[in-house]
Amino acid sequence: MTLDRTYAAARQLIDPDADYTVHVRAGTGWQPPGNRDQEELPGLDVLLAARRVLRAQPAGRVWSTRPDTLNVCTGDGLLWLRFTVTTLAETGLCHAAKCAEFLTDSGHCPRCAACPGPDGRAPTGVWKVLGLADSAVLPVTRDDLTTTDLVLLARACHTLDQQHYDVHARTPLPPEAKPLLQRLALVLDDLDEGRPHALNPDAAFSRAELLTLADTALALYRAHGDPDDLLGSPSVLRLAHLAYADMPD
Repeated sequence: MTLDRTYAAARQLIDPDADYTVHVRAGTGWQPPGNRDQEELPGLDVLLAARRVLRAQPAGRVWSTRPDTLNVCTGDGLLWLRFTVTTLAETGLCHAAKCAEFLTDSGHCPRCAACPGPDGRAPTGVWKVLGLADSAVLPVTRDDLTTTDLVLLARACHTLDQQHYDVHARTPLPPEAKPLLQRLALVLDDLDEGRPHALNPDAAFSRAELLTLADTALALYRAHGDPDDLLGSPSVLRLAHLAYADMPD
């Protein structure tokens, strides 16, 4: 069964920390994009691609036909992309030239066994959806950040605030950030120590407060980076997308 999905549902389907293999519908089958740099994306970039298509005029659509896979089609129907978790793509897809059909349970490709592969004329404009260099795309907004995203960014803010900068002057923080950081330190200490009264940050802070902490994390990261290399890639990716959201349309 094919299920249409809103962005929120796609957000539940896509793992932002996983890598996804990209295929383009060309003729009667699937094939990798013409540019090798477009062949794999992190999950957050897949969500950005879905968001761009849904916001475009005419609006496109996103849907899923199987776990770990998201289909995205532009509103004009000229471009259809499929994103598959890379670990699944490596074992569950046909690797014949210009073919990327899902294998049957017996390990056979129904397309290669029955008919020629796609005609090889990949649609143009993939970069507009994937958001690569020079693309005129709509950025993700802060409204798109889930509570999980915001909690991760709050932790990143705490980490960056705790680092010592011997060379750079500390970045002046907005007045509302300092008491939030003090509260956050207590909340994280309770949580990390496993104390009985510990609260998760999403229960201890409002969404507006978490957004303030996220923006504070971005300010610290822009000013100083991560000199002690304490942030994991999920935090860095979310900070990068916050910065991307601030770019002019």
